[in-house]
Amino acid sequence: MSVLICLTLILMGLMLLIFQKSAIYMITGTFANFVLFILLLYLFSKGLSVYPVTFLIFLGVTVVTLFYINDFNQKTKAAFLCVLFFLVAFTLVTLPLIQLVKVHGFAIEELDELQMMDFSVSVPFAALNLSIILMSFSGAVIDSSIAVSSSTYEIYRRTEKLTFKELVASSMTVVHEILSSTINTLLFAFMGSSLALIIWIQDLNYSFLEIINSKAFVGELLISLLTGMAAVIILPITSLVSSYIFYHQYFK
Repeated sequence: MSVLICLTLILMGLMLLIFQKSAIYMITGTFANFVLFILLLYLFSKGLSVYPVTFLIFLGVTVVTLFYINDFNQKTKAAFLCVLFFLVAFTLVTLPLIQLVKVHGFAIEELDELQMMDFSVSVPFAALNLSIILMSFSGAVIDSSIAVSSSTYEIYRRTEKLTFKELVASSMTVVHEILSSTINTLLFAFMGSSLALIIWIQDLNYSFLEIINSKAFVGELLISLLTGMAAVIILPITSLVSSYIFYHQYFK
């Protein structure tokens, strides 16, 4: 039995022990998201357009995470609406930026490992880079949105006499607390995932100009910065939208 299977079984056991019946939805939802990711790769291999496929898979992951794992209620409806609005707005804003940076394709540091492989890939790397970025911050966006939506709902449910402005102010307090921990989490995630690249650059004695012009480093840094921006933007959006929805009792 491999180490990965052992770790997976330990994770499932801990989830069942702590969350009991809810763990069934968490485990099956996680595997459903994994299947969606495999479906994304399969559709790419069939030559389908990258942009619509990525958006559909992104929405599929959002639906599974919010409605299947966390139930179909006011909180998840508000979070889904915020994620949908964010997906459209953020893509329209960042698409020109991604095209301008031009970090798609293979970096020089990767050519030695890929020289024995076939480079005739039918997927445009510029579009594939956008797909990678969208899928990379999907988890952060969905988690941040449902966290703020759930907190805002509990504030409203326990203190229904609050005015709309007071509800927004209380919700923004939660946003400030979540934001600080989210930024630190994303920072250390970037450092952990890029540790091998950082050691590589250090061993090769890259100068500062070589580092900031390295496609591999800039690509990783771009994903981390965009993920941080996504988390920062989705938090206040969810706070305002969920406060408005709960106060006016929409989706009830």
